[in-house]
Amino acid sequence: MSTSGDSRKTFLDLTFNKKNVTEEIELYLLDWSYTDNLSGELDNFQIKLEDTNNKWFGSWFPTKGSTLEATIYKKFWRNTTTKTNIGLFEIDEIDASGPPTVVDIKASSSPQSTSLKGFKRSRAWEKTNLKVVAGAIAKQHNLKLHYQADDPYKKDRFEQDNESDLTFLHRLCNEDSLCLKITNQTIVILDEYNYEKKAASITINRMSKETDEIQVQQWVAQTTVGGTYHSCKVQHTITKKKKKTVIKGSFTPPKVTKIWRTLNIKSEVKSVAEANRLAKKKLREANKNSTRVKLTVVSEKHLYAGTTIKLNGFGNFDGKYIITQATHSQSSIDISLRKCLEGY
Repeated sequence: MSTSGDSRKTFLDLTFNKKNVTEEIELYLLDWSYTDNLSGELDNFQIKLEDTNNKWFGSWFPTKGSTLEATIYKKFWRNTTTKTNIGLFEIDEIDASGPPTVVDIKASSSPQSTSLKGFKRSRAWEKTNLKVVAGAIAKQHNLKLHYQADDPYKKDRFEQDNESDLTFLHRLCNEDSLCLKITNQTIVILDEYNYEKKAASITINRMSKETDEIQVQQWVAQTTVGGTYHSCKVQHTITKKKKKTVIKGSFTPPKVTKIWRTLNIKSEVKSVAEANRLAKKKLREANKNSTRVKLTVVSEKHLYAGTTIKLNGFGNFDGKYIITQATHSQSSIDISLRKCLEGY
């Protein structure tokens, strides 16, 4: 797989404040990592620099808010070099320690120059949908919006109560079983169900061969029945002029678990269709993390959060999974997976 006399290499091409500094940091770079999250956490990028000459600690000291842009190169895997641009990050934390002097530069995908995650506010939107709310917030922070979900569901009211815009958006997405990412100056909202129902694009074999694109070094698997349910029921009572109207909805997936527990939800809904929709969303949220696997691999391919893969040779843990987090480093990739739900 590798060319004669060469070994597989993974390395960075790095731009700092729009200036390429790959050669400048080559002698100082000790380690780096990039974490790509499907939802709920910001993507982050970190580099660790040796600084026995006190350059990074002194005159080369980076400033918070400065930008880093990186491309990952993989060389000598087959006969080609692959490259993946992982996007733009803003530096938000700098740590130094010694002896010997080492500087850690940490950056995140959320722009520090905006108040997206730092400023709490209260406001409301009436009779609209999540796409409109997210679009307004994106525009306010000079960000783009990439909304990749089914037709947004219209609600009477979206209320932000002493929350940062990022916390508020994450709560709304979580309530609707949608994923939220901030990447490359863009707010990304996507439907995880649409991603999970895609065919697996990669197969990972537990007993890896030298010719496999992805080779397993370590693995841990876990499944649990705690907090999982067979079905979900939603109920809401409306009282008008001393007359009570009860709206009920439910959802049971086509392939039910052997856990005969029902998740009961009391929530304001206005129709049976809305109650059924909410029941499906709540059951997915309760059950989606019941089977999880973590792998440390070396991979010719770049592994993205949101990619569906097939596990083979893992016994009862075989099946289709979605990557919820991928942490890339110079030597390996750590991936967290959850088993895809069927039918919801």
